[in-house]
Amino acid sequence: MNQFNISAIAVAIGLAFSTGAMAQGMSTNEYKADKKGIAADYKSAKSNCDSFSGNVKDRCKAEARGNEKIAKAELEFRYKPYRQDPL
Repeated sequence: MNQFNISAIAVAIGLAFSTGAMAQGMSTNEYKADKKGIAADYKSAKSNCDSFSGNVKDRCKAEARGNEKIAKAELEFRYKPYRQDPL
């Protein structure tokens, strides 16, 4: 579990530092690389869950899936930011 917490903290710090790049445009190559990074982080977090059993394992996997979905949503926002049309 300690290794999972370290991974979760590393992802959170990475996302915090990436907010500065949100104002800038993102190239397709950057988008694809970040998407692969998210998939790798998810795979790593999910593999860390294998050492657990029962509800703890289920919760660990659910947290990994949730973190992946959040990271993907943030990536999509950075790639295609919402632009409100002027009235």
